[in-house]
Amino acid sequence: MFKWIKEDKPIFAWVPSILWALIILMFSTLPLDGKFPLLVGNFDKLAHFCEYLVLSALILRGSYRTWGHPMAKNIAFALISACVYGIVMELIQAFIPGREMELQDILYNLSGAIFGIMLGRLMLWQK
Repeated sequence: MFKWIKEDKPIFAWVPSILWALIILMFSTLPLDGKFPLLVGNFDKLAHFCEYLVLSALILRGSYRTWGHPMAKNIAFALISACVYGIVMELIQAFIPGREMELQDILYNLSGAIFGIMLGRLMLWQK
């Protein structure tokens, strides 16, 4: 079905991370009326953590498949990209009705990105 997708084409290494970033963008820019049931308790913070864990792991995968070694370059790129994206998403939320920018959300985004780098590194190491 997807024979046109070749493993050796670097552009396709970035598709998962781009799609995940678009999903984050979509959910981060939805206006809220205060009745969103999934924001109860600490679920919101867990969601921030998991979103950026996955994002940074996917960016690390994409950069590794595109550039190869050295791994430090890939880790730095993935970490910086995910962190900047998380900060920008929080800044955008300051202008969305029913949303607000929270420093605590930024910290959960950053910690998720760090754990995503560690998880992504372990997964690449297993290859």
